[in-house]
Amino acid sequence: MAQRLKPDIRQNRERIELTQFAHALLQSHSAGEAKRLIDPILAQLCQLTGLVLHPAFFLDTEASITAFGKAVSPTTAAQCAEDPARSRVFIQGIHQAIQDKLAAKPDCPVQILYAGTGPFAWLILALLPLFTAEQVRVTLLDIHQASLDKVAKLLAHFGVADRVEMLICADATCWQPISGQDFDLIVSETMKHLLQQEPQVQIFTHLQAFLKPDGCLLPELIELDAWLEIKDKPLTYLGPLFSLDLPNARLLAQGDDYLLSGSLLLPSYTPQPVNLKLTTQIRVYGEHVLAENQSQLTLSQYKKSLWLKPLGRLDFSYQQGEHPDFVFQYQEYKLELAASEDLSCLGIFHLQRLWQKCQLQKRGQCYSAPVSEWSLDKALLDLCGIGLEPGMKALYRYDNQIDFEAFIQRATKLTAADIDGINQRLRTLSEGEQQSVVTDIADAFGLPTVLTDAQLTFWQREGYLVIPQVLSKAQCAASRAVIWQQLSANENDPSTWYQSHELMQKIMLQLFRHPQLDANRQIPKIRQVFEQLWQRTDLVMTTDRVSFNPPETPTWQFPGPNMHWDMPLQLPVPFGTQGLIYLTDTPAEQGAFCCVPGFHLKIETWLQEQNKTDIELQQQHWDEWPIKPIAASAGDLIIWHHALPHGPTPNRGVLPRMVQYINFYPMAS
Repeated sequence: MAQRLKPDIRQNRERIELTQFAHALLQSHSAGEAKRLIDPILAQLCQLTGLVLHPAFFLDTEASITAFGKAVSPTTAAQCAEDPARSRVFIQGIHQAIQDKLAAKPDCPVQILYAGTGPFAWLILALLPLFTAEQVRVTLLDIHQASLDKVAKLLAHFGVADRVEMLICADATCWQPISGQDFDLIVSETMKHLLQQEPQVQIFTHLQAFLKPDGCLLPELIELDAWLEIKDKPLTYLGPLFSLDLPNARLLAQGDDYLLSGSLLLPSYTPQPVNLKLTTQIRVYGEHVLAENQSQLTLSQYKKSLWLKPLGRLDFSYQQGEHPDFVFQYQEYKLELAASEDLSCLGIFHLQRLWQKCQLQKRGQCYSAPVSEWSLDKALLDLCGIGLEPGMKALYRYDNQIDFEAFIQRATKLTAADIDGINQRLRTLSEGEQQSVVTDIADAFGLPTVLTDAQLTFWQREGYLVIPQVLSKAQCAASRAVIWQQLSANENDPSTWYQSHELMQKIMLQLFRHPQLDANRQIPKIRQVFEQLWQRTDLVMTTDRVSFNPPETPTWQFPGPNMHWDMPLQLPVPFGTQGLIYLTDTPAEQGAFCCVPGFHLKIETWLQEQNKTDIELQQQHWDEWPIKPIAASAGDLIIWHHALPHGPTPNRGVLPRMVQYINFYPMAS
C-alpha cells in the first residue's frame, strides 16, 4: 500500500510546487522578478520532456509552413518561455479572464481552447492546479504531435490531466471542432512583432467562429502603429496600421480585407532621410498589457534612411500567405542635382552638388555628371583642407546636410576670404582653364628653381629625390608629440607603442588635421619643389595622414602595406608624384620607405609585356625586384614618381618610424 502511494505523494508535491510558481508569477510586477521564477521551472520542464532548449546545432527543421504562415518548431516554441515579460503578462491576463468568467457563471466550467501549445502548454500549464476540473475544461491544439506528446507527459506528471478535455493535432488555421462545441476563451500566441511570419491573424479569423456569444479572444487586442523619426525632431505619429481584435477578426472572416491596407499622410519637413518606426502593443486582457519594446513580441521595427516625399502618402498592406508581412509603397523624394555654382552649402563652390551626388549614390539613384568632374570633387576637398578620405567618409556618413555642414565647419574653420579664394580656384578648374602654362623652361614663367641641376638629373634617372631639412628639428619634435598624444602612447615606454587604437589601419594613423600638421604643409619650400618638378604652379596640396611604424617584436609583426602602386596600372602612364616627410631619423633598418629606382622609365614597356589585371599586377614576387630602402633624417622630404613601386618596410630598429604624407597635383590636366 505504501509503495502505491509514493507516486501520488510525488505527484502532489510536484503539483504543489507548480501551484507555488503560479501564485508567485501572478504576484510578480517586473520581468526581472518573473525571470527568477521562470528559469528553474523551465529547466525542470525541459528535463521532464527531454527537450534541449538550445541545441549546439539548430536549423529549425521541425517548423511547419502553413498556407498562412510559419508554425514554429517545438524547440522554438519552448524558447518563447524565456521571454519573462511575455510569460508574466500573458499568464496573468489569462488567469484574470478565467476568474472573470467563473465570477459571471460560477456553476459553469470555463471552456478554453489553447491553439499553438508548443511542448509545454506554457501559457496555461501553471494555471491548471489553481482550478478544479469542474471549473476549467481545456482543449489543447497544436500542429506538431511531438509537442502534444510532451504536453501529455507534463499533464500526467503534475496530475492536472483531468482539467483537459482533449489534445488535438491539427492546423489551427483550418481546424473544425466537433459539432456544437464552443468556447469561452480562445488563447493563441502564434505571432512575432508586427504580426510577421506566423499565422496569428488567420488563426483568430478562423477560430472566432467557435466562441460563445460572450466569449473572448486572448490576446484581446494587438495594435500596430506607424511613426516617423526625423532627426532632431519629436517623434511624429502617422497613424494605425492594423488592429487585431474580435470585431476585426469577424470582419476579416466575412471577407472585409480592407482592414489590412490603408494610407497614411506624411507631414511637412525638410527633405532628408527619415526612419519609419513600426510599433506593436498587445493587450492580453483588461489591464494586462505588453507595451512597446517590453517583450520580444513588441520590439519596434524600423525601415531606415528612407527618402520619403514630404506631404506625400505612405501606402501599406498586410500580405497574408506563407510569409505574412506588411508591404509599404511610397513616393520617393526626387533630388535634383544642383549646379556647381549653387553656393547654398556654406557658400562653397560645388559643395552642394558634391553633397547631392553622394546622397544619390547612397540611394542607388543614377545622375548625369561628366567623368572629369571627379578632379573637381577631389580638388574641392583638398582645397578646403579636409582631404579626400575624410571628406568622402563624411559625405557618406551624414544623412542630414546640417550635420555635414557642421562637420566641415569643425574640420576647416574657413574664413570668408578663404572661401573666396577656394571658389576662384574651383571655378578656374571647372571652366577648364589653367592658372599657369606648362613649360620646359623652369624660370621662363617665374617657376621656382630650388632644385639643382644635379638633383633634377637624379630625379629624371632614379625617379625619386630626398630634399634635406624641409622641417626643422623643433617642427619634427612637435609633430611627433602630436602623434604620441593621439595614440595615448609614451615615447619612453615601448609597452605603449603596440596598444590598439581606433584610428590605426595597419601602420597608417588616420590623423589628417592638426595645427602642427597644417603648419608643416605650408612650408614654402615644399610647394616650390613640387612646382619645379611639375613645371607648373596651379597645384593643389593634398590633406593626407601620418603613419606610425614601431619595431617588430615576437608578438607584433609588420602588418603592411607591402610594395604596391597607388595608380592604375594601364597605358599611358601619366606624370604624377607622391611624397612624405620623415619625422624621425630613419636608417634603412628602421622601417624606411623603399622603392624600385628608375622603374618609371621602364613601366610602359613592362606593361605592354603583361597580360594581367591591375590586381594581378600588384601581386609580384617582390624579393626578385631591386628594391632600395631610402634612409634619411628627420625633416627630410622624399618625393617619388608614382610609377615607382614603393612601400614601407618592417621596422627592425629600436625606435618607431613616423612620417607625414604630402603631395600636390595640378588643378587641370
